[in-house]
Amino acid sequence: MFNEKSKLVEKNYCPICNKYVEFKPFGPSKRKRAECPLCGSLERHRLIYLLFQNKFGKLLNEKSIKLLHFAPEEVFYNYFSNQQNIDYYPVDINPELFESTNIKIRQKVNMENMPYQDNEFDFIYNGHVLQCVVNDTNAIEELYRVLKPGGVCITLVPIDNSLEETLEKEEYNTPQLRKKHYGDKHHKRKYSMDIVDKLEHYGFDVEIATDEEILDFDLEKPLYNIFKNKIFICKKNNK
Repeated sequence: MFNEKSKLVEKNYCPICNKYVEFKPFGPSKRKRAECPLCGSLERHRLIYLLFQNKFGKLLNEKSIKLLHFAPEEVFYNYFSNQQNIDYYPVDINPELFESTNIKIRQKVNMENMPYQDNEFDFIYNGHVLQCVVNDTNAIEELYRVLKPGGVCITLVPIDNSLEETLEKEEYNTPQLRKKHYGDKHHKRKYSMDIVDKLEHYGFDVEIATDEEILDFDLEKPLYNIFKNKIFICKKNNK
């Protein structure tokens, strides 16, 4: 994956850029060595990219597929856009937010009510989106509906491991209270691991990928500077 793996270096390594760099601080708390200065990737982006390459490399790089991407991050927008085999749909409910960026939103789409046919997409990626939709049940049902049998929907949400069940209360539905209880004024809930039950209830077969499974060996983690994350690989059965 990169040269001289066994050699400790002061710099970090970005697997997306394939270069040794010094990651920059990022976020309100100025997380140390979080952002790649070349591609802008953050900790979770580098982990997801490794998952894409290690588990879905042939699908994403070789086969002709139709791919739906919600709230596209620039690092993955560039990656998917440059793949000749991908019919790429970068979409968002607020396309105006991308007008000052290099990202060209293909269509305004509400995840809870998508303008697509049943069984239309081979691959769906939504990273840190479900916690922001008004009704995540509707969104999950729609993700399942538009995914082809045998298709894959990669889902990532913030997880609070201290919670036994997802925290979502109507009385918290103000920007101030969402910030206080969910950690962000745009979040509509704070997920626990019971999200797996919800994804499975609406039809998905769910596999959980972790950083320990995705990274090849111990040295990679400090080099990539990747947090502990759980990525939900949601598959739609061939029926």
